[in-house]
Amino acid sequence: MSPDFHRRLAIFKKSRRAVVALFIMALMLLAGLGAELISNSSPLVARINGKTLFPAYVEYDRESLGLEDAGIIDYRELSSQFEWAIWPPLKWDPFEIDSEQMEYLSSPSTNHLMGTDVAGRDVFARLLYGTRISLLFGVGFWIITYIVGTVTGLFMGFVGGRVDLYGQRFMEIFGSIPSLMLLLFIASVITPGPILLCLFVCVFGWMGIAQFMRAEALRNRNLTFTEAAFSLGAKRSRLLFTHVLPNSLVPIITFSPAAVIGGISTLTALDFLGFGVPPPTPSWGELLDQARANYQVAWWLAVFPSLFLFITILCLNFIGEAVRKAFDPRA
Repeated sequence: MSPDFHRRLAIFKKSRRAVVALFIMALMLLAGLGAELISNSSPLVARINGKTLFPAYVEYDRESLGLEDAGIIDYRELSSQFEWAIWPPLKWDPFEIDSEQMEYLSSPSTNHLMGTDVAGRDVFARLLYGTRISLLFGVGFWIITYIVGTVTGLFMGFVGGRVDLYGQRFMEIFGSIPSLMLLLFIASVITPGPILLCLFVCVFGWMGIAQFMRAEALRNRNLTFTEAAFSLGAKRSRLLFTHVLPNSLVPIITFSPAAVIGGISTLTALDFLGFGVPPPTPSWGELLDQARANYQVAWWLAVFPSLFLFITILCLNFIGEAVRKAFDPRA
């Protein structure tokens, strides 16, 4: 690692709230990715009739387990037949309806830590699985838009001339399209899944970073080290990827947390409006939409999803602030 990297890392570590925020975000991401290990109605590992099963991650048919008739397998009913089994700490999956409740909208209790929603499903389980979708959506939005925007902006700024002129006009025309209205129209015509919805959102999200990368390429292509490499016979591709790109990474790094926030906020807003991921997919925005319709009787539907969203955005802002300080040339 270069001394410059260690200097920037030391500046980042000086911000204690950024370090804590980074730890919280890593914990939330791990919890979301391993949601089946925390809350699930199926055992993680079980052994029955001499077979070792992994019901939390593998779907089995009834015939393979020696069960008659058709239907969904209820592993709780089979628990007495297991030779042994390892269950997750919480027994609810995000789609399961608790039919034993007197009311579907039940307040937080020992059975349901954050209560249940309008369909009687556990709110904490839906928030946990929704965390995975929200964070992966935000990260996917960041990666796709920054790859497209970086390549486009660098090419425009480095080549210049008509390529830059026509590229600028194209972005101006493309940026004038009412993206939110178009997204709502597309989502009303088809029912996109999380991946397709992320691609739709990315179509309009790359132009901001493209402008920054264009400016960086325009600046770096005329600096002394680039001109020296060109005078020594370096090819244009080598100039772009060896000299211009490495010295244009500051906008990518400093604006990355904001891009993740933008992706998460967009997904939450679309889910809240009913144009996001299709039901019954767990999501933060869908729970907030339920809270809007039941705010007088179900306070937990507003408090806990809002808390997850608030903590995520706050932590990413703290991380982004520390990263900007670390890459500040005056630091």
